[in-house]
Amino acid sequence: MQTKLSTLRTRLGSLRRSRAAVRWGSAVCAPIAFVLWLLVAAFWCDWSFDLHVTFRALVLLGWLAGGLWAVRRFAWPLVSIQESEQDVALLVEQQHKIDTDLVAALQFEQPHAAKWGSSRLEQAVVDYVAEFSPSLDVFQGFTYHPLPKRAAVLVGTLLMVAGAALAFPSHTAAFWNRFLLGSAHYPTRTKIESITVNGQSVPVFTTGKAAQVRIPYGEQIQVEIKCGGEVPSAGFANLSGVNSDAANRINLVSKPNESSSFAGEISHVADSFRVRFQFGDAISDAAEIVIVPLPLVDINWEITPPSYAASSVKPGESDGGSRQMAVLEGSAAKLSLVCSNKSLKQARITVNGGAPIELVKSGNSSGSSNEWTLPQGTPFDSVRELLKYEIQVVDEDGLSMEPSISGQIRLRADRLPRIVASAVTRQVLPTATPKLDYAGGDDFGVAKIIAVVQISRENGTSSRYEVLSKVVEEKEQPQVIVRGQLPIPLSKYELQKGDEVKVTLEIVDWRGSIPGQKGLGESVTFNVTDLNGILAQTGDEDKKTAKQLDEILRRELGIGGEKK
Repeated sequence: MQTKLSTLRTRLGSLRRSRAAVRWGSAVCAPIAFVLWLLVAAFWCDWSFDLHVTFRALVLLGWLAGGLWAVRRFAWPLVSIQESEQDVALLVEQQHKIDTDLVAALQFEQPHAAKWGSSRLEQAVVDYVAEFSPSLDVFQGFTYHPLPKRAAVLVGTLLMVAGAALAFPSHTAAFWNRFLLGSAHYPTRTKIESITVNGQSVPVFTTGKAAQVRIPYGEQIQVEIKCGGEVPSAGFANLSGVNSDAANRINLVSKPNESSSFAGEISHVADSFRVRFQFGDAISDAAEIVIVPLPLVDINWEITPPSYAASSVKPGESDGGSRQMAVLEGSAAKLSLVCSNKSLKQARITVNGGAPIELVKSGNSSGSSNEWTLPQGTPFDSVRELLKYEIQVVDEDGLSMEPSISGQIRLRADRLPRIVASAVTRQVLPTATPKLDYAGGDDFGVAKIIAVVQISRENGTSSRYEVLSKVVEEKEQPQVIVRGQLPIPLSKYELQKGDEVKVTLEIVDWRGSIPGQKGLGESVTFNVTDLNGILAQTGDEDKKTAKQLDEILRRELGIGGEKK
């Protein structure tokens, strides 16, 4: 709808839009230029000091905070201004030093102005302003300041940043990756192409967690690095402790006839550490060398003696942790192998140089996943001979013990049973029944006693007879000492004067289901004679006895001492 002040309103709207454009242009240029300069500062810090990702995160937060501050400081005061048509008219009045006719005319032309007062007066003001407004220069005093200055700063900053990015695209890409907390590295004149530690390839740069190389404890650490670009004459391996503040530097020299390959040795290391390789201006990411301990293995033997010897073995008598043991024949040896510092993948035992026997994980109630024992059907179920063994394990890291565990289980001698016998007289009649007093014993029990009668006749012939004298029942075992008197009836042998009867007692020990061993006592010899021989022997014995009594009396009474 055309009004008398349409031309004025159009020109005032043009002025208002021009002022808004200047404000918005200034508000945009200043923060962008400021943020770009902050970006340049962040690049300089990161490139100069090779910032860790933690510090780069702080730089990123600082950059965001600086950008917010720049918007609040330079942009917000400008974009928050909202000018109306009457505000612009007021500025024109002030610039041309005229009364408030412009603002009044604009207000009087509004539809609801008819209610304010005299309509003739309002129309007169509108007509007056409409008459001179075409010749009024509303843009008088308008300026684009400070837009040109801020735009120039922004353009100069953009040209500088764009020129640097085009000149150094690799640096720009690396910085942008690192600025967004990536793991890129800036290009260097020297390039580390490959790293090898004990034959294991290690990445020069990592995208996340540091690479790990597991080295067995005590093993020498050999490193080999291959470089490209501007290859220096030497390099370094910078070491730092993982669990301590220890630090060290190892020199790496080039290989003979291979100027681009470097090698070195890291020795006497007992704990894990981190290493970074530096050659010229190239520095690798840190790699962690994990010193892996060898398996710590303890063994324990549980010896179960044969049933016949169970009662004679005291608990704790044998040292189960010993690697050299002596056991009774027929004993069972149960092995318990435990690794105290890690899990095992495999455990083997070799017996007397034979094929390895795979140990099995124990299924006892304790549920220890690191306890291993022998399977069924091995020579250790019943030890019958000397067993020389060697134990080796493989842990979860593929490492074995150095050296392996070796030992032997030998047989302990079960002494033969022993027996003694004696007789009152050695001269007997052909039909006599002499008696032998005997006492026999064994460490674990006596099974039976046998009398062996050997007759040598005067005509030169001889004969042999065995007589089962005593048997100890199974239910009475163990009976370790047996005493008694054994009669030897001679009448059944048809003896004559001059014959000789030799009686030897044999004793057999008790070994449960195992056949017992035999022990022999000293022989007792009887000479067959007649009655006169018996009387003569009696007289001789009486004389001997009288002489012994006389010597005892003299000794007790002090008679018959040497003369002085």
